[in-house]
Amino acid sequence: MNIERKEKLYQFVRDQITQGIFRTRAYVFNDRGERNPQRSMFLRIQTHVKDFMGGNAAVRWLVMPGLRGSGKTTLLAQLYHDTDVPVERKLFLSVDQVTQTFGASLQEIIQVYEEAVGGSFERLEEPVFLFLDEVQYDRRWAGFLKTVYDRTRKVFVIATGSSALMLNVNADVARRAVSEKLYPMSFTEFMKIKHNKYEEKGLGRQLRTALLDSKSAQEVYSQLVSCEQAVKHYWLNVERQEVSHYINYGTLPYMVALKNEALVYDQIKKSLERVISVDIPQIGRFRPDIASKFPMLLYAIADSEQLSLNNLSRVMEIGRPTLIHMLNVLEQTETIMRVYPHGSHRSQVRKPSKYLFTSSAFRAMYFKFIGSTQRQEIYEGKLLEDIVGLYLGWLCEQRSISLTYDSAAGGADFIVRDANNMVAVEVGRGQKGFEQVARTAKKVKAKYGLVVSASELKVDAKRSAVSVPLEFFLLI
Repeated sequence: MNIERKEKLYQFVRDQITQGIFRTRAYVFNDRGERNPQRSMFLRIQTHVKDFMGGNAAVRWLVMPGLRGSGKTTLLAQLYHDTDVPVERKLFLSVDQVTQTFGASLQEIIQVYEEAVGGSFERLEEPVFLFLDEVQYDRRWAGFLKTVYDRTRKVFVIATGSSALMLNVNADVARRAVSEKLYPMSFTEFMKIKHNKYEEKGLGRQLRTALLDSKSAQEVYSQLVSCEQAVKHYWLNVERQEVSHYINYGTLPYMVALKNEALVYDQIKKSLERVISVDIPQIGRFRPDIASKFPMLLYAIADSEQLSLNNLSRVMEIGRPTLIHMLNVLEQTETIMRVYPHGSHRSQVRKPSKYLFTSSAFRAMYFKFIGSTQRQEIYEGKLLEDIVGLYLGWLCEQRSISLTYDSAAGGADFIVRDANNMVAVEVGRGQKGFEQVARTAKKVKAKYGLVVSASELKVDAKRSAVSVPLEFFLLI
């Protein structure tokens, strides 16, 4: 590195240090100077930071993958702002700015920063924090951060990225870093950010235990009845249209402040375009004629009750293996969620998977902004299935349990299974009966079935099924 370039990089680093508090302030405070509410993950990650500052260096490298627009930059900025060390010992860095605008590598910037804080990370006596946003823009980020991790126990790194693949498949990362995946927002997070309304303490845990850990449908019902007063208390003064707002666009934090619905869906469309133009090329290489068909594929997912790969392959005029590869890449960018059919590995290969949107806002955009051939009730039912899939996917990852669906005609939308319990789950937009979920529960020998819909809370002991109002489910 010549002297002129080194001086240029040094000035860039000094600017990042001195402007860090100012640059992150907009993420921490609103226009009135009040603190913005934080996502649920904030406290979990902050615990790792505090443990490190207290001398426990067991966890000192966090990676935070997540869907584009899920709030990773905001969370990183809030963590930076609340980490109580001198400003020169914490660096907030947008790696896309470093590589795309400034033309430098992450390694070059950190080497210059290392000199700025005292010469060598190995000789540090006080902790240093690196808050690195969108690290996948530097293709060598993992190898470089591995060397930082191995050289010193005094540096704490938090790295975000839009692509789960870029953050999770590298063996060096997997052995050393703790992954904290940031999902789209829950309803309670949406209300907290939009209206500063906080959840009922302990209610979510009680509801999750009731729905997934009970021994029978009657036990589910009894536990939900015991939560009913707390659920009603939460919903006091909550306008019912907020449920619609949440389902249509509220899973994405950056959409909450927008008032114009047309602008909301235009921004969502642009976010998807960024996934196609920026994130996908970093994962899989596609010929230009194939890459141009990703919008068509996403629209097909949004407009179909069940995706037929053979039919779609023919309509899109691409081979089935290429189509499957495209779906896999969309899954790796966190844009869609794959739900395998229930059964043996052999049957899972033979039967079709179900594809949901990780954020229901994407499906809503296709329907409201672009148009759809689906009837209103079918479209709204699929949006609700996206939401329930998001919640169950999060729970399954937290608990290391499996999520599948019944691929038979009239089968339940989801089957949740762990070592001790199996639960069938059906989703419905309006009033929904027990026949469908009971049929699947009996077939797979589930302990009970759940129907998430607009129906009232009730139990059918004969069918071993419980009707769970959406007002309950959204608070888990």
